[in-house]
Amino acid sequence: AMLPRDAAEPPPPQPHTVTPRSASPDDLLELPEYSYTTLLHAVRLRHARYQPYTWIGPVLVSVNPCADLGSFAPAMMRRYMAPQPTEAPHPFAVVDRALRDVKRSGGGSAAVLVTGESGAGKTEAVKAMLSFLIAKQGARSPRACDSLVGSTQALEAFGNARTLQNSNSSRFGKLAEVALDAATGEVEGAVVVPYMLEASRVTHRARGERSFHIFYALGGALREVEEATAQAVPPPFWGRPEL
Repeated sequence: AMLPRDAAEPPPPQPHTVTPRSASPDDLLELPEYSYTTLLHAVRLRHARYQPYTWIGPVLVSVNPCADLGSFAPAMMRRYMAPQPTEAPHPFAVVDRALRDVKRSGGGSAAVLVTGESGAGKTEAVKAMLSFLIAKQGARSPRACDSLVGSTQALEAFGNARTLQNSNSSRFGKLAEVALDAATGEVEGAVVVPYMLEASRVTHRARGERSFHIFYALGGALREVEEATAQAVPPPFWGRPEL
């Protein structure tokens, strides 16, 4: 949800002031007073403590720390794969809750929506969530699951581009459908469907932005061919410098 631009800006905590944990709980529904001011202040306090994830009921709020905090490391994954997993807010916890919902429904389905502005960390979160799902449930075909996680890199080459806010911004949406075996819970297979590609970026971009990564990769390969053969190769449209 977007907050109004005129929402009250919470004052920063004063130096040497002890802030009670009740002002920034794991679930913001537990705040003593719920308003735009207390919500933003709680998220700011958690961000200052290197806690980028926060629950609001069943919704996970993520603030990109723009640093590697080890959030998706194997040790973190094991915490959410334990027989009694932690309930601390995290993308892995979202997957674990979805799996429990599927089991309670007797083999139904569950959906996870990942949304946010450019640079929020959606692409990395989805890749980590898919890896966690495969690690937790196991896979009937490990090779197919490796292809599922690895396919996101191919999609990024054709659908991601550098923008003013993000050097690897997804310019399309992705729908990932994962099928689980009803008896064992293992991952049977999956399909990733891209949609809403920003095709106009091929011919027109804002100043300081670039087209899709694949064009620059092809251009780099073309230069390597020229250097290896010592012959100039007429560049096709994707090899033009202005792209």
